[in-house]
Amino acid sequence: MILAWDDIKELNDRIEAKDLACKVHLSDACSGQSMWLEDLTDSGFKDLEAIHQLIKAFFAEKKVEIDFSWDKKCFWTKDRLKKS
Repeated sequence: MILAWDDIKELNDRIEAKDLACKVHLSDACSGQSMWLEDLTDSGFKDLEAIHQLIKAFFAEKKVEIDFSWDKKCFWTKDRLKKS
């Protein structure tokens, strides 16, 4: 799946509505799109588990599976790793 900027804006709007103090950024490269989380506080992520649940639910609505990095601050769609 190719994500549009509108998808990321919608996801960020949902995060803001839940007052989770983070922002999702989209990186686009030849190997596929990936996203990373920016903490909007100086004290670390307020509730990383709640952020993950919101992100998973958002992508589940779009029928897209995602994987998180080991530190849970980056993620990507699973289909980016598939070969054509």
